Amino acid sequence: MLWIPFRRAVHNPIFQGGLESFGRQHTRWTHGLNYLAALSMVLFVTWPKEGFLSLRDLPFTYNALGGSVLIILAYLNLSQGARTLLHTRDLRLGEWLALSPIHAGAFLCGYLAVGCLELLFFWSLSCPLMVLAAGVAGESLAHLGAGIVLTLVCLVSYRIVGVALLLWFERDEFILYVLVRLLYVCFILISGFIAPLSNPVLAFADTSLWPRRLGTLMLPGVALQGWVATVGLHLLLGGLFFIIALVRVRWLQRRTLTSGPTEGETSYG
Repeated sequence: MLWIPFRRAVHNPIFQGGLESFGRQHTRWTHGLNYLAALSMVLFVTWPKEGFLSLRDLPFTYNALGGSVLIILAYLNLSQGARTLLHTRDLRLGEWLALSPIHAGAFLCGYLAVGCLELLFFWSLSCPLMVLAAGVAGESLAHLGAGIVLTLVCLVSYRIVGVALLLWFERDEFILYVLVRLLYVCFILISGFIAPLSNPVLAFADTSLWPRRLGTLMLPGVALQGWVATVGLHLLLGGLFFIIALVRVRWLQRRTLTSGPTEGETSYG
């Protein structure tokens, strides 16, 4: 049954076009090298040495590297999600979508799949360094797997949030710019003080040997570890903004069907 979604993604015209565009963008390799250089610097500085950055007899390397990955890629996915990937000169995303005959769900799934290619590209660059850091810090495979699951879920959720903001505020570029930066600060920084269970950086530390900081979330009949609760909250966040984006896509297409593709139609929002 797992091959059915994969087959649909392969035959999705949005995904196919985005895949071709993804392969032609050579600047991504430059960004990837810069990203690797930044993570390598973090790894070098926090590499356990005698009497240097060793907190409570636990090397700081793994948590520092994982936190850096989340901080960098969370911003990348929020900001890039809020930028159109179609690379059309004359039409914005909303205008292109209003004229597209593709079903709303197929369009949104294909568009998000294209965005996740970039996510996987940068994540794959950091994965070997994460394995190296986990080894030197004495982390088990279970801890490493939990950190990987947490990272991917959080980053996909932020990508969906960025796409939803783009669909609703594409023409209001200043508002879009402010919302992306504001949400990033809330997700990464402010949430650590107000709602620690929703903070991905603290949750990543909670998946490791680091002393438990998030505690547990008590639900009727079940107690969830802190990082598990963070994964659940981000799944809800991604699902909520996916519905918001889907409502916007369907509204744009329905508006086109009822009024026709006129000049006034492109001035949506």
